[in-house]
Formats: sequence, C-alpha cells, structure tokens
Amino acid sequence: MAEKIITLVVLSFEKAHILKSMLEAEGVECFLENTNLIQGAISTGVKVRISEDHLESAMGVLESMMQEELEPVETENVPPRILLPVDFSEYSRKAAEFAMDIAQEHEAELTVFHTYFNPIISTMPFSDTFAYEVNTEEMVMELEEKAREGMEEMKSYLNKRNEQLTKPVSLKMEMVKGIAEDEIVKYSKIYRPIVIIMGTRGSDRKASDLIGSVTAEVMEAARVPVLAIPENFQYSGLGGMKNLLYATDFQEADFRSLQKLEKLIRPLDINVTCGHVSSKEHSQWDEVRMAGLKEHIKKNYNEELVKCDLIEHEDLFVGIEGYVRDNQIDILSFTRRKRNLISRIINPNLAKKMLFHSTTPLLVFND
Repeated sequence: MAEKIITLVVLSFEKAHILKSMLEAEGVECFLENTNLIQGAISTGVKVRISEDHLESAMGVLESMMQEELEPVETENVPPRILLPVDFSEYSRKAAEFAMDIAQEHEAELTVFHTYFNPIISTMPFSDTFAYEVNTEEMVMELEEKAREGMEEMKSYLNKRNEQLTKPVSLKMEMVKGIAEDEIVKYSKIYRPIVIIMGTRGSDRKASDLIGSVTAEVMEAARVPVLAIPENFQYSGLGGMKNLLYATDFQEADFRSLQKLEKLIRPLDINVTCGHVSSKEHSQWDEVRMAGLKEHIKKNYNEELVKCDLIEHEDLFVGIEGYVRDNQIDILSFTRRKRNLISRIINPNLAKKMLFHSTTPLLVFND
C-alpha cells in the first residue's frame, strides 16, 4: 500500500524550518509546502508534511517545540508599562487612542512597537532545502525607510493627542526587523507590560491584513494580558466603557485572572460581571459553583463593582454573544487555557473565534 503523506502542522516560514530540522534530527523525514523562499518572513502558511507512519514521533517533537514557558511574565515590581504594536492602519490608530487613555489612567509608559519583515534569508542549515542568497539590500532599505516614516507619523499623531491630555503620557518608539508575532512576544518578555493593546480587523477583510492574524497569534503566545480593539468598535473615550463581562468556567486560573483584571481596571469606573454559560443539564451544579465564586468575590473585591450571572444557553459562543448584546457589554474577557496540541489543532480557541466575529474589545489572559 502506498505511503500516506499528511500535514502535521501549518506554521510561519521560520518556525516551519526550525521544526523540520528538529524532526530530521530525530529521524523523521519531512518536507515543506507553500514556502516563499524570497519573502520568507511573510510566509505564514507553510505546511510541514510527514508520513502518517511517523505521526506519533513527530507529535512528540512538535509538542516540545511549541511548549511555552509556564511562568507568567513578572510585572509586580515593574513601573506600569503598556505595549502598543502598530501597523500604521486606521484600526491601529483606534487602538492607539485607547492605549493613550489607559496609559494616562495608570500613569504608565506607552511603547509604540512596529515590526517590519526582513526579506534576507537566514543562513541556518535547512538540511536538503536550499538557502538562496538574494541581493535585497535596496528592498531592505526601502522597507526600513517606509517603517521609519510610519513611526514618525504615528509619533506626531500621538504627540498631538498628548497635548490634549491633562496628564501627558510618557511615549517610547521601538522598531525592529522580524516576524511580527514573534517579535511582539519576545519584546513583551523583556519589557513586561501590564497589557498589550492591539487593533484588529473583522472577518470580512482580506487575509493579507497582517495585524488581525498577528493579534490572534500574540494572544496564543503572550504571557501578559492582550486587549484587542476591533476595527468596527465605536470608541468615544473611557467614559463610555461601563460594563465588562469576564467569561468564567470556575477554574483555578479564573481567580488569578480576576486578580490581574482588578488591577488593570482599578483606575477605571467599570462594572465587572463574572458570567458562566450554563446548559440545563449542568444548571444545578453550576449554581453551586457560582455560589462559591460569589463568596470569593465578596471577600476580595468591591461587590458593588463585581457581580455574577449564569447565562442559560446550550451553545457557549451564542450564549456569550447574546449576553454581550443584551447587556451592553463594552469589553469581553476570557482566560485562555493551556490545552494539549491535538485540541489546539482540531478545536478553534474561543478567544480566537470571538476575535474575528466580534465588534467588542476582547481582553484575553493566558494561563
């Protein structure tokens, strides 16, 4: 019978080649599809293909490569900082307005961060693949110059907004070469912001709109909270942000996230609802668990600003969407659970699903 070839995973150009090297070091033959050798840094759909017979061994290698650091980024003893990745689009500017206001309330430093891709191919050994030496010096200079112009325009825009604030925000500008999601996560580990704020486009936009997919990837990998501001969100200042829904499933991680959430919104006049979508089958058990959460909130938070609610619906996604719509929720928040690799591949994460279908800002914590 003919050998069956399957797709193990779809990765960025850089990560696909790293995985290929790791697999071959373990004796697992593989090859890549959809590789853009000339503009590797923008290849985000490279397929890693293997024989189905090697699936078990390959999964072990893949798990080890994708394993994230378990310890969250420490922010306790660091002055408040906010990280704002931008791509100079209009929806980036909307996120920038939001970030400026949050930074003012927290008296936090705001770092505007832009990544532009480097088309020069890495010289790392790719086994039997070919590394092309391409003379792209002019292209690199052009990309860097365009990025600098964009940063200058963004700086000018934010400085004008700063002049309108009663408490001017301390601004920093950072520009690096690389793959956007990787560089954002890498920088956040060094910078240790209290939150990463990013703009994102809706599901009706072209796949080439970089920041939308980048936001989803940063949500997957960052160890600090990520706040995504949708393009179609009508922002009229923090004064209009009154209600936040934190979707809980009564896990221990929720208590940690609520502690972080309380610190993040402490300067803001925002009411928090801890909501859980409950089916008829589990309603009695969910009522018991909700009572326990209420007791925890009573001991640790201002009950006037935090309440609990069971959302009766058989479908988690539809139940949350309906509650957001009917209760004028201005920010939706989740804790993204660390799941095994199989479930990550087969089942789309709820936070990622909401990211591309919602006009409500999403605040996502990672556990």
